[in-house]
Amino acid sequence: MSRKSLGFADLFLYAASMALSIRWISTAAATGPASLPGWLFAVVVFSGPLIVATAELTTRFPQEGGVYAWTQHAFGPFWGFLCGWLYWTCNLPFFSGMLYFMVNLFAVAIGPLGRPLLDNPFLFMTAALALSIAAGGLHLLGLGAGKWLSNLGGASSLILFAILIGVGGLIAVQKGPATHFETASYWPPLNANTAILWATMVFAVGGSEALAFLRNDVRGGMKTILGVLATVGGLQVIVYVLGTAGMLSILTPQEATRLSGLADALTLGLQRIGLGAFAPMALMIAFLGTLGAYSAWFGVAARIPFAAGLDSFLPPVFGRRDPKSGAPVVAIAVQMAIVVVIVVLSQAGDTLKGAYDFLVAMSVLSYTLPFLFLFAVFIAVQHTQMGEAGWRAPGGKRGALIIGWVGLIGTISAVACTLVPSPDAANQIGEMLKLVFASVVLVFSGCAAYALASRRASRIAAAERTPT
Repeated sequence: MSRKSLGFADLFLYAASMALSIRWISTAAATGPASLPGWLFAVVVFSGPLIVATAELTTRFPQEGGVYAWTQHAFGPFWGFLCGWLYWTCNLPFFSGMLYFMVNLFAVAIGPLGRPLLDNPFLFMTAALALSIAAGGLHLLGLGAGKWLSNLGGASSLILFAILIGVGGLIAVQKGPATHFETASYWPPLNANTAILWATMVFAVGGSEALAFLRNDVRGGMKTILGVLATVGGLQVIVYVLGTAGMLSILTPQEATRLSGLADALTLGLQRIGLGAFAPMALMIAFLGTLGAYSAWFGVAARIPFAAGLDSFLPPVFGRRDPKSGAPVVAIAVQMAIVVVIVVLSQAGDTLKGAYDFLVAMSVLSYTLPFLFLFAVFIAVQHTQMGEAGWRAPGGKRGALIIGWVGLIGTISAVACTLVPSPDAANQIGEMLKLVFASVVLVFSGCAAYALASRRASRIAAAERTPT
């Protein structure tokens, strides 16, 4: 079976699952119309540079591993491993959060039949585990099988954005928008909520870098990847700006804050235009979109331990592919097991719940850190002939350096904003210190894992030199 499992449509829907997430629309809507130029700014200073950097670095370095491999080539094996470690581990608690979000959507969508899921923590956990194992099992069959959940999720996300934009537009025409756009301020206030919003927006418009992990599975190679990157970049502007405007037509910013999220917003909007009977269908589409996003991110994340296994930073068994499907079976199986453990911890007693909360805290700040490596690599390679010839950023070396520095500064600002505690936190200094400490622990755990890998490699080398 050919490993070239993804055509243009497959890769586009895969990218849509990762880089277009409606979950963050309500966060932006709570800030009001000032969030609309914020989305544009996030695309210009982060997503745009990220897409350009991803396109060029994917051309330069055809090896497995994406940002992990790029950092290794530019700065050495230690920094490459640490970057990959941060990228991989920050996703693991995030998977658990996605599972619970989608189970909650499913329970609400099926109405009274879903009540036991919401009332029984054990049943809720069992449903989350079943979804996790099913998605992981498809990836064990290869990308040719695993892509279908991502395709379904990407299509569902686009349909959901269309519903939100359409419902908001109808309400604006028929009854007038709930938010007074003409008198609103479009300059975000300089406060904690805006800082949190900026970090959220950066997270929302990320994801395009993940396509590099799939390079060797794409029919058409770089031509297909470049086309998808350009398409997704343009769509981010449309769906996030219009999606937020649609929600603000349904709700005022104050209502967006009070509502419990996407499910309530969709239900209320459809009720206001007389289509409340279709709310369960919309919620089921939201469930499928989240399931597809989970599958897409799960498949990409497993490529990190796979690449580390190929480089012997993890046991070589992690670099094993199934000879028929091409799936990195050991990396996927281990990742499945870790996600299962985290899901179980989240439903355990108070002591183990504290461990779970700590894992989640580590992911809050650390998800932006790999982008510091990515843009640093992009800037560094402009001064060398490193990598293969191919597509290059517009404007030559000078243009690439400007793009790289804009992306790096945008990332640094997002990292700083993740340190801003919620204004609702009882102990704001304590919350900030917790985030810093959690991320330091994550970095040091990566250093420890690298040290163990280096010792193992040294012992193997010494054994090979010893005469029998």
